[in-house]
Amino acid sequence: AETLAEQFDDAGIPAAALHGDLNQAKRTRNLERMTSGRVQVLVATDVAARGIHVDDIDLVIQADAPDEYKTYMHRSGRTGRAGRAGRVVTLITRQRQRRMTELLGRAEIDAPFESARIGDDIIEEITGRMPSNAEITA
Repeated sequence: AETLAEQFDDAGIPAAALHGDLNQAKRTRNLERMTSGRVQVLVATDVAARGIHVDDIDLVIQADAPDEYKTYMHRSGRTGRAGRAGRVVTLITRQRQRRMTELLGRAEIDAPFESARIGDDIIEEITGRMPSNAEITA
């Protein structure tokens, strides 16, 4: 989480990390940085993300697809609260598409699968900007 947050910062996207190795003061500080708008990205591990509440999250990117649909729902629930729209993107390989289809079925979610490569329009649509090859290192 720290490494990825640093990579975002290096790419000019203010970010903070949230993970189990942080003490409570640092967790609180990083959450406050997100809620105040000082950072645009919060990189959170699954364990650290449990129980947090941050308003106005419009995009959740899951870089590691969960195995349980309840975990997927919990992570996805960080966006689209209080009647607001939100988007969840889960990054998977083609080999995991069948497993992800089953997980989404158990969660009663009908979601499209889209293949994406650096430079594809879908990347710009999701992020609001076109990444350079140097920005995609994770």
